[in-house]
Amino acid sequence: MATPNTKRKRLIEKSLPPKIESYIPESRLFLQLQALERKLDSKIVRKRLEVQEALGKPVYKKRILRIFVSNLAANQQSAAVPMYDTDAETREAKLDAGEAPSWTLRVEGRLVDPAGATWKTRPPPHKFSEFLNSMVVELDRDPELYTDNVVQWRREAVENDVDGFEIKR
Repeated sequence: MATPNTKRKRLIEKSLPPKIESYIPESRLFLQLQALERKLDSKIVRKRLEVQEALGKPVYKKRILRIFVSNLAANQQSAAVPMYDTDAETREAKLDAGEAPSWTLRVEGRLVDPAGATWKTRPPPHKFSEFLNSMVVELDRDPELYTDNVVQWRREAVENDVDGFEIKR
């Protein structure tokens, strides 16, 4: 039984039994065609790599980018004691003491390791922002009460790459 990682043999990789050559003399032509096809395949691959190298384009591999979105709320009032039920002085004291209700949105991402990769064959890690040119987070809030409902990030030339983004309110 074949494992999922083994490749199926292509038609050019299959060989003919030696007995067929004695019965069918034209089978030598088939073997010559197979050899020619192998040479052509190797030349095409080599030329493609040369062109990509000359253009300065990297060789792309399809991988999975896993994105993690999480949120954290702090100093939120419980439903039993809403903030508007307390008197104005207590409310202002809490806000002045830095206990204002807040939340944090984190957006992180990383490449999933390819199947069967070991620590020796694992590609070097990339930062999440390397894969993005810009990111826009649009908040679903009442535009009459809140004016800044869109948070944007755009790549700068001198900016260091980061593993994630954090939005605090």
